[in-house]
Amino acid sequence: MIELKGIIKTYRMGATEVRALNGIDLAVEDGEFIAVTGASGSGKSTLMNIIGCLDLADEGEYRLGGRLIGDYSERELAEIRNREIGFVFQQFNLLPRLSAYENVELPLIYQGLSLPERKRRVRNALERVGLFDRMSHRPSELSGGQQQRVAIARALSTYPSLILADEPTGNLDSKSGKEIMNILLELNADGKGIVLITHDSAIAAAAKRRIHMTDGKIDSDSAGGGS
Repeated sequence: MIELKGIIKTYRMGATEVRALNGIDLAVEDGEFIAVTGASGSGKSTLMNIIGCLDLADEGEYRLGGRLIGDYSERELAEIRNREIGFVFQQFNLLPRLSAYENVELPLIYQGLSLPERKRRVRNALERVGLFDRMSHRPSELSGGQQQRVAIARALSTYPSLILADEPTGNLDSKSGKEIMNILLELNADGKGIVLITHDSAIAAAAKRRIHMTDGKIDSDSAGGGS
């Protein structure tokens, strides 16, 4: 479970301070599918960075599974990111010189898993997203939708309990975007918690819960159109 209480995050831009998050209170239950929407600059990406342990709040408390994240060292935060949270980004973030297989395998190497275990997880993850027959292809040999599916497979390979998806359909055509959303919905049906950042109201409507942000605050929190 995710618990945020009074989260404040401020960035300094020259002589100016910008408060990206201004007193966020949020609870996310295990296995929830939440879409976070809002205009550019509303704080939604900063919120994702806090939840994903990519950044720390200046004030407030963040508990992940009951643990107070603010007390963790950078090494401990990296361990959480590598083992408990899967990330899917708009730009895919695949290494261009590596094959789909090698991109998915990379976080498992960092975990120190054996070769047989890495092989099993990579193959299972790529099969799950329908790219088993493309595992030897490099990103340049794949479509945008296929690259995003590789990114999802990479996130899945570490067996995370939570997937954070930041505009995962933003660089895709509508058909590919729907395919990615269907995969996320299937993962959620299997018990994966998902926090989705999006500016697309149609994409957000697929989530079971919708949060809208304005000026670093949550101004609405309601049930979405997902089943």
